[in-house]
Amino acid sequence: MVAKTKVPVGGIEGEYKRVSVCANCGYYHDGDFRDTCENCGAEIKPDAHGNVAKLTRVLPMETAIARRRERITCDEEERLKYGYNITTHFRYASQKRESAIVQAADGTPLFKLTYGATATIWRINRGLKKNREERGFKLNPTTGVWGDHKNPQTQQTPDSLHTEVNLMVDDTCNILIVEPLNVPVEGREAFIATLQYTLETAIQAVYKLEADELDSERLGEGKYLLFWEAAEGGAGVVSQLLEKPEAFRKIADAAFDICHFTQPKDSCIQACYECLLSYRNQFDHALINRHLIKPWLDLLLESIVITQVKGLSRDQQYQKLLEQADPNSDFERVVLQEIYQRGYKLPDAAQKFIPEANCKPDFVYEEEAIAVFCDGSVHDRPDQRKQDKIERDNLRYNSGYTVVNLSHNENWLTKLNILGSL
Repeated sequence: MVAKTKVPVGGIEGEYKRVSVCANCGYYHDGDFRDTCENCGAEIKPDAHGNVAKLTRVLPMETAIARRRERITCDEEERLKYGYNITTHFRYASQKRESAIVQAADGTPLFKLTYGATATIWRINRGLKKNREERGFKLNPTTGVWGDHKNPQTQQTPDSLHTEVNLMVDDTCNILIVEPLNVPVEGREAFIATLQYTLETAIQAVYKLEADELDSERLGEGKYLLFWEAAEGGAGVVSQLLEKPEAFRKIADAAFDICHFTQPKDSCIQACYECLLSYRNQFDHALINRHLIKPWLDLLLESIVITQVKGLSRDQQYQKLLEQADPNSDFERVVLQEIYQRGYKLPDAAQKFIPEANCKPDFVYEEEAIAVFCDGSVHDRPDQRKQDKIERDNLRYNSGYTVVNLSHNENWLTKLNILGSL
């Protein structure tokens, strides 16, 4: 068992962090205490379980020194049964977040998605769950020995101990915050818990992930779901959930099969170990009920992911592209309107000059390196076709772009399907 922590030369006081955490969304704030959350704007206050929002003694868990236990007492069995009170918090990296809305076929918003690349997740251990009145842990700041009044070998003078010490570990990974919208008030906790494990299991099935590659947790007293790539390096899955318009249709289809709605299983009443139950979520077994989320899965089967580009909403990005487009080309506007109405990912820019190719595509997808050309009647002239070929070959071979040519006098609607996979 852990008996003490390594005390640095400068003393343990210099290692403590002052931390504010938001009970509404779980956001993490380091340094000076705040009154409102930087992420959601809610008041910084204790949560419904009485967990303090402003902590003065948060100790990053570094080198720990353990000693061998001679036997396991009944107290130890109780500790293992009830566990620790651990809260999870996150913070986005600067300028590395993207947002999207998952919308039903009738336009009803189902989820708000926020993707954070290289975000940081913190776990704060606030002490034993069964001992709520005594927050945190006791620590001797001189020796680094953790205080335990029930064990004479580690008994410390009360005046020498630091109380309410919270342990903390952190990790950097890609995260996805899912905010379910228009959730029914009655049975909300059971609905959110079931939704959490349904999405987690279905995402693992669709993207062929092992159970330890994707993890999830409920934040903000059940208002938000946090998904993160737990495996080292990550598989890049959570970012794809925003990039592909049909992403949640595939997840819903997999969830239907997992939850025995495709092939009914009479022995599964609310949930079973073949669908949503697992050893890892055993404390939530009483809440999980697959029938609660079936209406939402029906809506997700016809849903579409509408991405907000670089801080702009989809509508704002569409208007921006219309302004950037060539005012003399009606065909450009027709193509852009079709991309928008299909729900495809919108281009990053219109009429952007590519210096190394001496070329200006009509639309550009920068990250995917795709250039879209919308050829109206002016491009039917032989001299213009020759010039187009030179410029677009330069773009392919000098800049590494994939070129998509759409001509007004061909079936360009079919060729546009290539953008549906972005």
